[in-house]
Amino acid sequence: MIEMRLRTRTHPDALTGMRGKVLGDADHDVLLTGPARVLMPDGRPLCVYLPGHLSPVLADHPEVYEVLHGLRNLKSDNRGLASGTRRRPIPGQQRTRAKRIASAVIGSLETAQRQTYCRLTAWTGDHLPEYERLRPLLRSMSAALAEHVPDRHAAQAAEVARTHADYIVPGTVFSTVTVNNTYPTGVHQDAGDLAAGFSTLAVLRRGAYSGGRLVFPEWRIAADMADGDLMLMDAHQWHGNTAMSCPHGVRDDRMRACCGAERISVVAYFRERMTGCGPLAEEARKAEAIAEKRNQFAGKLTEADLYGTTRPRT
Repeated sequence: MIEMRLRTRTHPDALTGMRGKVLGDADHDVLLTGPARVLMPDGRPLCVYLPGHLSPVLADHPEVYEVLHGLRNLKSDNRGLASGTRRRPIPGQQRTRAKRIASAVIGSLETAQRQTYCRLTAWTGDHLPEYERLRPLLRSMSAALAEHVPDRHAAQAAEVARTHADYIVPGTVFSTVTVNNTYPTGVHQDAGDLAAGFSTLAVLRRGAYSGGRLVFPEWRIAADMADGDLMLMDAHQWHGNTAMSCPHGVRDDRMRACCGAERISVVAYFRERMTGCGPLAEEARKAEAIAEKRNQFAGKLTEADLYGTTRPRT
């Protein structure tokens, strides 16, 4: 494995204009093609690229692809800059919405503004057997993190030890997984994952297409990740993808129907506020109590009545 230490970075003014942008090949100077450890100027790791690292586990467990492929119809309009589009106002509301993209969050989530209880995501709760079939892949990703970035793995493991086991993928340091299918993310930084930890990104590919390179535009480093590749990365650094198209010129998720081309990225991480969650059964009782209040007093209760505090609107 080669090791490289970066010396220069993109000027902040230029980087500001890239936020939310789907990148092109002109946005990177170095393309990683083999195993590599990339350090930032201060010595902190930016990424560790492990081509083909996950190929054995994917070959031994073909059901992993089937589960991930099955998530392609779950759409999200809440990915912000990562959607590669501008957020637009929702008529009659104070909220905004981005383009709907094939992106699903599975696993565990902490409390949120209007969901003041910890929980499994809806898909996870309804598809536990399918979620469990992903464990071989996620365990391999976690083991690679322990081997190649041991200090970040140790920091993450310490937080996992403080978290109820209901929310952790057994044998890993992960609580949550984001699965993206055949769309290029705009330049963004991840939020909500443990700052002292590290993210892990796996890619599964089918068919022929060009583009989809993972780029760190501030550092002008990229990788064209193939099927079974793994990237260990600081997801708080700006990152995104180049545009994708298949040989017929069709772009993004329409490539599946046209050319059978597909790029699935699997991002596994630990959400930093999971340590404050009670057992899943206890959190479920909180959810049931709130739902019961809503049903009994629909239109008559304030947010303070429901949640015990007034919460800002989003």
